[in-house]
Amino acid sequence: MLKAFQWDNYYNTGIDIVDKEHQQLVNLLNALIGVLVNKQQITEKELFLLLDKLEEYAQVHFSDEEKIMLLYKNKQETNKLYAEHLRQHFRQHNYFMKYVASMREEYTNDSGKNKNSILEELAHYITVWLSFHILGSDQEMANFFAEFENKPRHISCEDKNLASHALLKAMEELYNQMARRNAQLLKAQAELSDLNANLEKRVEERTKELSEALSEVDSTRKRLMQSEKMSAIGQLAAGVAHEINNPVGFVNSNLGTLKQYVEHLLNFIKLYEDNIGNTNSETFKEIVRAFKEDIDYDFLKDDILDLLNESTDGLNRVKRIVQDMKVFLHVDKGEWEDSDLNQILDGTVNVVWHEIKYKAELERRYDQSLPRIRCVPAKLSQVFMNILVNACQAIETTPGKIILETKLSESNPNQVEVSISDNGKGMPPNVIKHVFEPFYTTKAVGKGTGLGLSLSYEIIQHHGGDILVESEVGKGTKFTVILPINLQE
Repeated sequence: MLKAFQWDNYYNTGIDIVDKEHQQLVNLLNALIGVLVNKQQITEKELFLLLDKLEEYAQVHFSDEEKIMLLYKNKQETNKLYAEHLRQHFRQHNYFMKYVASMREEYTNDSGKNKNSILEELAHYITVWLSFHILGSDQEMANFFAEFENKPRHISCEDKNLASHALLKAMEELYNQMARRNAQLLKAQAELSDLNANLEKRVEERTKELSEALSEVDSTRKRLMQSEKMSAIGQLAAGVAHEINNPVGFVNSNLGTLKQYVEHLLNFIKLYEDNIGNTNSETFKEIVRAFKEDIDYDFLKDDILDLLNESTDGLNRVKRIVQDMKVFLHVDKGEWEDSDLNQILDGTVNVVWHEIKYKAELERRYDQSLPRIRCVPAKLSQVFMNILVNACQAIETTPGKIILETKLSESNPNQVEVSISDNGKGMPPNVIKHVFEPFYTTKAVGKGTGLGLSLSYEIIQHHGGDILVESEVGKGTKFTVILPINLQE
């Protein structure tokens, strides 16, 4: 059912002119939706006037937005990521105007019986397109601007979650609408195959437009998958905090004990200072023996070193966790480099350890002679994180077992293999064939979006590799990631 566009805080980009124009666009859109929902009787001339206002204001907004982006481009000439963002962003604006114009043409040429449904479809398209464009490309644009101005954006976790859900919903609705439109046109193409060449050409052109639309939706889906990655990190945050809190807790306790020890030693030094001229007397020596016995001096001097060593180990543990988390937080800025797969796996385990330690024993079977490979470590960590978390969630009887194995490929000496096995509940064949499809999930509603493995598959393909999966119900699952050693970027 067609509904008005509900504006909320998480649509704001923090750029005044952009946010004001977005809200004006929403007002014009809701005016059109109001006519359709309330079945208001207006003339076709009045309707076209309303559509003209909407199109014209969209063009004004796109022009203003692009001028701002070009100003920053002149200051960021070497920023390839921003240049690619501009290309995609401008392309979305251009496609939107073409699609709206084509729908208007379809409405004008219709004989009359489908006019209202065409208008409803147009209004629905504009609604979902605005939603995913504002929450996707425009928010990404705002993030670039904040980075360039060195003014980080402060967005609440609640708004981030609401925005992610709204973006996912808009993405699915737009994808479904494009699919429906494509199916309708394919059907029309079959029914009109006996008409003249001009009509056939028109159908081909429309099919091409829809293919471009699906391509655009696919591009947006990739960005949505990056959002899914950040959502997964958010879910792990509590576990990471717990892993940091444990060593910090005993370091704090050790500092309290050290404070007492230092006070004892300072008092011991003061004892010598107060008796500087009598240190050789038997009376003073007896006082010293009694004082050392009172503070348990022999134990104290050994325990001080133990406390310092324990505290150093704890702080090193915190340091490793923070360093490993930084890998995930900078995934979008990851660079290609020669990396040690065993180290990447260990770093990922540190991040998800809170998920693992209560569910399974972890066994490492690393080939220590494994050659370094050309990769983006942050992205491979993301893949391993998705698989490890899924393995933990598949284990229903604790303690389970997870095995990490690295080795040279037996069939190809120019490839390496990373396998992650679990003894969880396993998957039947009808589930295995869908595991890498976007939005496919067997988890309960609200427990997963079905994007983790789809994203992982794309990352491995981008690395010139492959992911294989073996599973048996009741016995467990094994994912094998195959990667080339020397990939040409």
